[in-house]
Amino acid sequence: MSLEEDQCQPGDERDGVGVADVPADANGIVHLTVGDDDRVVLVPEDAYTLMLMAPVGALPDGADRGTLLWLMRRNFHDSPLAPFRIGCDKAGTLVVWGRMPMEGLSGEQLAGLIDAVTTEAALIREEVATDEGVEDEEEESAA
Repeated sequence: MSLEEDQCQPGDERDGVGVADVPADANGIVHLTVGDDDRVVLVPEDAYTLMLMAPVGALPDGADRGTLLWLMRRNFHDSPLAPFRIGCDKAGTLVVWGRMPMEGLSGEQLAGLIDAVTTEAALIREEVATDEGVEDEEEESAA
């Protein structure tokens, strides 16, 4: 199944997402660049389910307990991030990802989900970078 063929009919999802053509690969996977440097991957897992994934960045070496707690709280059942979750791939890259049913998913809804996942990825990237900066300053002070 291809997101491009089955989900994005002319005048529907493509218009709502704001792209002239959906650049799907042979497996129906779509890689989009949003804004200057945010990326989103859309994966039609089967005929009914779409996975959205946005890479955040490398899992920080020696992340402090506060950062890890903040990241894990984002996965809790009452998180404003739901239905998305934070995870880590095999290469050690933090990702924001989620699955949703494709049936009835409009272009505007998909665009909203893409915006939400990239906004969350940017927030996480900023939070992790801020904590790394504090850690670097503490190491410099100790030296």
